[in-house]
Amino acid sequence: MMEYSDNAQNRSYRISITGQSHALEIDMRKINFTIINIALILLLTLPLSAMGGKLYRWVDEDGRVQYSDRVPPASKARARSRLDESGVEIEKVKAAKSKQEIQAELAREKALKRLRAEQQRIIDTQKAADRVLLRTFRSEDDIKMARDGKLAAIDVHIQVIRGNIKRLKNRLEELQKGAADLERQGGKPSQRYLDDMTSLRQQIKDAYASIIVKEREKDTIWAHHEEDLQRFRVLKSLEPEKPGITPSQQSASLLETVVTCPDTASCDLAWKKAQTYVELHATTRMQLASEIILMTRMPIQDDEFSLTVSRITNKESRDTEIFLDLQCKNTPGGEKFCETDKVKAIRHNFREALTP
Repeated sequence: MMEYSDNAQNRSYRISITGQSHALEIDMRKINFTIINIALILLLTLPLSAMGGKLYRWVDEDGRVQYSDRVPPASKARARSRLDESGVEIEKVKAAKSKQEIQAELAREKALKRLRAEQQRIIDTQKAADRVLLRTFRSEDDIKMARDGKLAAIDVHIQVIRGNIKRLKNRLEELQKGAADLERQGGKPSQRYLDDMTSLRQQIKDAYASIIVKEREKDTIWAHHEEDLQRFRVLKSLEPEKPGITPSQQSASLLETVVTCPDTASCDLAWKKAQTYVELHATTRMQLASEIILMTRMPIQDDEFSLTVSRITNKESRDTEIFLDLQCKNTPGGEKFCETDKVKAIRHNFREALTP
């Protein structure tokens, strides 16, 4: 058996070596540390066979370096090294893990397992989506045709809503004219009559809110098919293309005239500016002016248009939005007038006019 311990605080050293044919014991106190080093070197240069064939090195609980051909039970959990015949480390045994370390390692393994499972789920989902994409479309043109078909369907829906708005406006105008006639004759509209006008105003406002939702839906459809196009090109090893212009980026988009208010005070100010803007640019006289809707009469001539501004609450974001709609007469001449630079400028400059 061979043991060596080093306690530098009291300069006390004890080295003992026992083997089949060797025995050496040195007890030293207050000896020059260089001598101890020399003794240690001599000790380590002895044949390993004289020490039982194994030599371990570790640090005990008092911080002392220990050397022995066997590790005491009390130090089994400590980190240690096994040395060869030349005293070179050939094996390193890590210290036994504490309960906290084991729990932390188990938690890390659990988290890693979860992340890998989620990663695999994403990979599987993408592979499934790729298979559906390749089965559904044979070319880029197929994807574009499917996209344009959906956008066209929404445009038709919007036109139906706009037609309904015209009908509601005409009905409201009739009721307002009837109420004015009654008042001139000394009468007074009934409560039901007034409720009908209130209901029509709310229906007009809700119809415009539906138009905004549909216009934003077009952008969602465009983005979805744009992703399909980009992925299709990757799967088919095609050259990537620059993304096209989204519906809301096009000059004909009704979203061009939507202004979002950051707060109530700024919205009140923007509403006053909107009323001034309508009064400045309208070609027909004001039919309705309230805190939620501004509306001029429907056009009679081809060179006239109706302006309607509504104050709408976005159901998803809960933001307040101010929306301008411009409608020309539903005739070839009216449609041509709507395409003039003058009319386009009125729509295009609305958002800037309301911006502080």
